[in-house]
Amino acid sequence: MMRHILKKGLWILILCLTVSLIGNSVYAEENEMKPIKLKRKCLKQHTLAENQTDRALLEIYQQACDKDNASRANELLAQAAMRMYELKQPMNALKLVTQLQSQNVRGTTLTDVAFLASVDIANSSLEQMRSNEMRFLSSDLTYPPAKKLSDRIRSSLPAPETDSAKGITDESVKRELRNTSNNHTTRRTINKKFRSNQRNTATQTVAPVKRQAAITPVVAKQQNTVQKAGSNPFDSLK
Repeated sequence: MMRHILKKGLWILILCLTVSLIGNSVYAEENEMKPIKLKRKCLKQHTLAENQTDRALLEIYQQACDKDNASRANELLAQAAMRMYELKQPMNALKLVTQLQSQNVRGTTLTDVAFLASVDIANSSLEQMRSNEMRFLSSDLTYPPAKKLSDRIRSSLPAPETDSAKGITDESVKRELRNTSNNHTTRRTINKKFRSNQRNTATQTVAPVKRQAAITPVVAKQQNTVQKAGSNPFDSLK
């Protein structure tokens, strides 16, 4: 009897947990599918948020319009500008950055968005110029600032990564000092040995080199076998 009650209670617990999980998932899906609507006051304050449909961007604006996030409003708006750039809206992103900078708001995110949006706009204009209008940059108007920007970009290349570099610690400094001291000691020892070898070499006597007697070549006299002109070649047979 007791075992039957425990089994029944276990099945009821499992059933409740399943229903709860299903209800939570359905509620989460409904929240995800439910569109975000900004209040009129928020839209009036942030006109660039009008006609926006991206959920992530609307959530950022929703947080920015919340009074509880008043201290983070500028940070959230900078995130909104970056999101606009990611959504291929460089003009809106640049407008938002300009608005914030006019209110004396500064930050690395705003600087990055301004640079990225401006480069995107410049690339679009250059594509329009080359593909549709079939013309080049003019030497007196458009090329000089483009070249100046190119030179500035070339001089602002990313610095080499230093993550793999070992940090300087007290132990590393001591080790370096020990190595330097050992190097100096070794160098002094080598110099002393070198000077001592030079002195020993200078005091050594050099044995005289014996001169070899000049060898006079002996030239053997050859018999004169040349016959006199007019002699009888048969005299030897006599």
